[in-house]
Amino acid sequence: MKASTHIVTLNLTDPFGVAPYTRSKKKVVILTLDDGEFVCYGEGSPSRYYNETLVSVRTAFKKAKRLLVEQELFYIEPLMERIAQCIPRDPTARAMIEMAVFDYIGKHLNIPLYKLLGLYPPEDKQTSFTIGIDTIDIMLEKVEKAVDYPILKIKLGRDAKHDIEVMRRIRKRTGRALRVDANGGWTPEEALRCIKILADLGVEYVEQPLGRGSLRRMAELKMKSPIPIFLDEDVHRCDTFKELPDICDGINIKLIKTGGILEARRMLTCASAFGLKTMLGCMIETSVAITAAAHIASAFDYIDLDGNLLLSNDPFDGMKVEKGYLRMPERPGLGVIPRRAPKI
Repeated sequence: MKASTHIVTLNLTDPFGVAPYTRSKKKVVILTLDDGEFVCYGEGSPSRYYNETLVSVRTAFKKAKRLLVEQELFYIEPLMERIAQCIPRDPTARAMIEMAVFDYIGKHLNIPLYKLLGLYPPEDKQTSFTIGIDTIDIMLEKVEKAVDYPILKIKLGRDAKHDIEVMRRIRKRTGRALRVDANGGWTPEEALRCIKILADLGVEYVEQPLGRGSLRRMAELKMKSPIPIFLDEDVHRCDTFKELPDICDGINIKLIKTGGILEARRMLTCASAFGLKTMLGCMIETSVAITAAAHIASAFDYIDLDGNLLLSNDPFDGMKVEKGYLRMPERPGLGVIPRRAPKI
């Protein structure tokens, strides 16, 4: 088994703004496993918000690499338990490794991953399309360009006055479903003021209105909020669930936060037990990570898998989106294939 990682630079079609920053490029780590019969892929898109970097992902992989040789890859649960013990603080690296192992298993069994997991293909699921923070005119222009997407996720949180004005103007332009993500950018006072206006504008829910760690204030906000509140940055694994029903109405699950699909499915079970809605989210990622996540999308209430749709140079072909609906590739494993040799 040959295993290697490469850094790939992704270019965004347009500058992408969220509350803390705006970016036009993103670097990710692509893992390839080659057993001589199949080449299998995984991806890690590290976030400085979670204290992970390209270097930390590749270093963690080097620590865990020997386990891919020592253990039969078909026994993925005990394998990933050993990898978690080896690199406990590196969920992005674990997710990347798990994707490649699932790709390996699916290719050797000649079935797509969703079938391997006992799930339906997510043909009835629609993803939101994200409009990043920018000037009001540019955000309105992006809304017009995204005509093929019936659900829009609007990034807010950098300036409350701007947020209110842009949402009012977006609602005048379109009757499409709107969701909001503030990425922790509001104060409690700003959040309550904005949320009341968002409710009047018919926004479905607001994601992470307050900064990470503000759980007491989030609970107070939930009691007053006329629309559901979802948490993202505050929810990583299953061990915090007992607190969540008093704090939020739903959670955003991302593979790089949980450490992969296995933990994401455990979180789904926990969310159901605690009466929480679930969203399947993503980072700026290629079709490798996005397609991997899409294989479990049928189990979620809301889908936000558009990271690859924001790219001008996605190096892989995988899941497609038609009028917002997810369309899975008819290939085994993850079902992704390279468009061209990755740029190292």
